[in-house]
Amino acid sequence: MLLEFRDVWKSFGSGYVIREITLTLGEGEMIAIVGPNGSGKTTILRLASGLIAPSRGEVLVRGKDARSPAAKALLGYVPHSPPLYGDLTVWENLVYYAGLYGYADLSKVDSILAELGLDAFLNRRVAELSYGWRKRVDLVRALLHDPPLLLIDEPFSGLDDAGRRWLIEFLIQSVSAGKTVVITSPRADVELGATVYEIQGGKLNAVTG
Repeated sequence: MLLEFRDVWKSFGSGYVIREITLTLGEGEMIAIVGPNGSGKTTILRLASGLIAPSRGEVLVRGKDARSPAAKALLGYVPHSPPLYGDLTVWENLVYYAGLYGYADLSKVDSILAELGLDAFLNRRVAELSYGWRKRVDLVRALLHDPPLLLIDEPFSGLDDAGRRWLIEFLIQSVSAGKTVVITSPRADVELGATVYEIQGGKLNAVTG
């Protein structure tokens, strides 16, 4: 299994936000976690990315603790607020993050930059970009090391129609190529053919029909 939640609970001091989550995902699967703001969607992604630890249970990426460097090397995480440096240009941000991943050659993302229209913004400071454009840059950042697991918090937020269409097609193609994708959304109509889970009372329930 690529991603496993084993009876995961998460508390932030005043009761459990996440409770009794058991989930297994293999290669080439996509799920959408839906629910209102504050329901725990982002907490699940942060647990999967190893940014926070479960209060109870285990989160594993290919059998390794999600907080370990070996596990983190297998995933790309796109949070709701892009972790980009505003004073750096788009290109400088990508070069910086590629260095963290141990990559010097960025040619493999040239086509993605072009398809997203970012090739015209490479020398622009990130602080000058709208939220939607920063979101596109952050998606490229998460793909630099070609991870088998993609975690994307509300992927369509801030995107125009063209960006939304591109991302839908890209995610579907990624799953067909064997990548595993986990996204969150405030609504169930995510247009991706993903398996949908609704979070209620901190628990995940599969949505059928």
